[in-house]
Amino acid sequence: MNRDAASIGLRFAAALLVGGAGGALFHAAGAPLPWVLGSMAACAAASVAGAPIRASAATRRPMAAVIGVVLGSSFHPGLIAQARDWLVPLALLPLFLASAALLCVLYFRKVARFDPATAYFAGMPGGIAEMVLMGADRGADERAIGLIHGARIFLVVFALPWAVHLIRPAAEQAMAAAPAGGGTLDPALLLWGGGCIALGLLLGRALRLPAWHLIGPLAVSAAVHLTGLSDFRIPGWIVGAAQVGLGATIGCRFVGLTLATLGRTLLLAAGSTAILLTLTIAWAAAIAALTDLDPVLLVLGYSPGGLAEMSMVALGLSLEPGFVIVHHLTRVVLVLIGAPLAFRRPQPPETIWTDRACP
Repeated sequence: MNRDAASIGLRFAAALLVGGAGGALFHAAGAPLPWVLGSMAACAAASVAGAPIRASAATRRPMAAVIGVVLGSSFHPGLIAQARDWLVPLALLPLFLASAALLCVLYFRKVARFDPATAYFAGMPGGIAEMVLMGADRGADERAIGLIHGARIFLVVFALPWAVHLIRPAAEQAMAAAPAGGGTLDPALLLWGGGCIALGLLLGRALRLPAWHLIGPLAVSAAVHLTGLSDFRIPGWIVGAAQVGLGATIGCRFVGLTLATLGRTLLLAAGSTAILLTLTIAWAAAIAALTDLDPVLLVLGYSPGGLAEMSMVALGLSLEPGFVIVHHLTRVVLVLIGAPLAFRRPQPPETIWTDRACP
């Protein structure tokens, strides 16, 4: 067991080295959000090439806990007053999710030719783990669901920063560097940050929160900052390292795939991603016209990427991560509740009884 754990740790360390090199390359090229995108692209290429890299639950959970504390530290007492402006997008979020799910499920049924259960859970705008588990319990192809959702997140995280870069060139400098964070790695920061991780993991697991290793530390860190108990800031190099780790984890989802399988998966996911991003932009533009909210922030809040991924993108763009976090948490809860309730297992053909069939 110890040998297996050591092997996993070494493979993840190799993934971080590959991701860091990719991030440095993207940074030198002036790409938007380079430490996420470069790490993601480099690890995806290395995964398909058969490099000895890997990200597993054993490596994702500690990294997710650190990311949770980083995202929670972006909350501040003034955020509560701003939250009143979020009522309209939060109220309209269920309608957006319903329209997105309907179109994507139809796409996977008619275009990808998935069976009904696989198409349904592949088309739901929910988290990877939850959709895979729900789909497997209902007879769906869990590997196909996992690959589609992984590819969707990859494509969304890769596409959105470039889109923002083209639409709003002024954001270039914010995206091209690791987010700034005050403070150094002093005892007080270690105490508060370590305490948020420990208490968050304990509460997250006890309360059975979805993605408890991320949301637990995030919630505790956010509570500490919202209440003013502490205003500890995560150093910029830790935020940059978290971005590299996040990108490496996304890229390592393609470990073991052949180039042909990866190409087909990305092609199918690209169709659903195009549908989702088109809807996202349309809804964000409409809501921005009704409110004074930033349309780019609305796109990130409604986007079909993961909670951690889109929140880190917002942090990298110097936008309000709290808005994105609240909307994605609401999305996760709505999909977790609504998806199984709305699913209807295909019924077998009805038996036609005749007199001859009766005893």
